[in-house]
Amino acid sequence: MCDLPCNYDPCSCMRTLPEKGRTFTTLLLHCWQREYDKRPYKNFQFRRLDFEERMNRGYHCIRDFRTIVNFLMQRRLFSVSVWSVVVSNKDVRLLQDFARSLQNVPRIELRLMRLPHEFFVMLRLRAHIMQLSDLSLEGTTLSCKAASMLREFLLASKTLHTLNVSSCSLSQYNFAIVADGVHKSSSMRNFYASRLIGENLTLDTEKIASIVGSLLMQNKLVELTMQQCEFVAQDMEVIAEYLVSPRCVLRKLNLAYNLISADGAMFLMGGIAKGGTLELLDISGNSIGSHGGEWVAKYFSSCYMLQHLYLNDNKIDAEAINLILLTLKKPCRMKRLQLYGNLFDARTAMIMRRLLDAKVVLQEEIDISYTYDEALQDYRIVPWR
Repeated sequence: MCDLPCNYDPCSCMRTLPEKGRTFTTLLLHCWQREYDKRPYKNFQFRRLDFEERMNRGYHCIRDFRTIVNFLMQRRLFSVSVWSVVVSNKDVRLLQDFARSLQNVPRIELRLMRLPHEFFVMLRLRAHIMQLSDLSLEGTTLSCKAASMLREFLLASKTLHTLNVSSCSLSQYNFAIVADGVHKSSSMRNFYASRLIGENLTLDTEKIASIVGSLLMQNKLVELTMQQCEFVAQDMEVIAEYLVSPRCVLRKLNLAYNLISADGAMFLMGGIAKGGTLELLDISGNSIGSHGGEWVAKYFSSCYMLQHLYLNDNKIDAEAINLILLTLKKPCRMKRLQLYGNLFDARTAMIMRRLLDAKVVLQEEIDISYTYDEALQDYRIVPWR
């Protein structure tokens, strides 16, 4: 501590006055868009956290939202991305103007929003004139009424091909309503529905798998993403049955962080090998273990169209990883193989060294590499990001 006498009296200091929040204007919003996009500023972005940090005040759900809507109505935009905004239904005219401002936008992202039921009704009424092709509602809570109205919108829209309802608090019942709209839609191709919730502690995955199977069998989905939906091994039989079908048009399947285990990996890899149409498979974080890694190694060389395979965090031992790597031959069809988060040994490092030196795979095509460890006096695996 300092031994010198100090005459500082904190009570005598004047209190600093709080800084007054700034006024939000359309001109200020124009200036912000220069940071997100290049001329002619066709991609609009607005995030509430950035707004409150810059404006030094809280967001007002009517006054500030009117400024956003006025900006949207003045420009012809290619995409609109709005995050964490509360849309109030107290001002009906404002809600109507917001729906009108989106009717010519091909790509819309309304993430982590609070949207009233009336907004979805207005979208449904404008479905026949909207040019929407990509709609993302990730993180936006959908009630039963909102899910039903979203289904009506999917039936009426003739241009929408991508829908993202991940983390939207959809239960197995709400999901069935939205899935019915996807199934009956004439234009849907990509469907993202990760992180469903159950009415009880767990989901009834058998019913969800049955819905997904019906969706795949009777629709033309090209990409399906359902992460963190608690799928188990038996649920993969339905999906594998579709992958074998000659009518299969699915190209990308993302089932990361479920519970499919080794048997689920066997069903999927066997279906891909027999069907020969899937190009991307993500089963990261599914605890497929060493036995599941052996199934992957067995069918890997027969999956002729598979170009992207993600196996991160699956507790696969080094021996099974080595078997997977040894199936890679030159010329290699793989564009991306991810294995980090499993177990490796010195032999894995030597195999990687030979593959990279012989250019069977390029370093940007795999997420692990090798290095020489002087402490071990041997080669070992290191991550490559």
